[in-house]
Amino acid sequence: MLDALISGKLIKQLELKTSQNGKPYCQFLMAVHIGEPENTVISGIAFGSQAERISKLGKGDAVSVIGALKPTEWQDKATNETKHGLSVTVGNVLSVYDISKKRNADIPDNSTHQDKPPYNVDKPHHKPFDNGIGF
Repeated sequence: MLDALISGKLIKQLELKTSQNGKPYCQFLMAVHIGEPENTVISGIAFGSQAERISKLGKGDAVSVIGALKPTEWQDKATNETKHGLSVTVGNVLSVYDISKKRNADIPDNSTHQDKPPYNVDKPHHKPFDNGIGF
């Protein structure tokens, strides 16, 4: 099994479902551009809070997932050909929605977006990495 970070766009409307033991889950398909004329389609499944987060997104939304990637194989019902693909079990998810939600949380209630510079540049930053190699 491979751990992977995958970014793409959702190609199907999502639906949050509940398992027999009462836990939320969400299955999805995402198109990932890999530098060829066509995109690669990756199927995925998320559980718990990750399923709840990803299910808020819709068809066409950009998303990045981290999880266990594995090859899959199935028989095409129309042609009876063996098809190959990839599937990911999500460990974490990040979307533009998460980023904008975080940015909005950093802005005080009595201010507007114009009051604050973008990306919170007024917050102290960590010192850049310095490995001591002088070139």
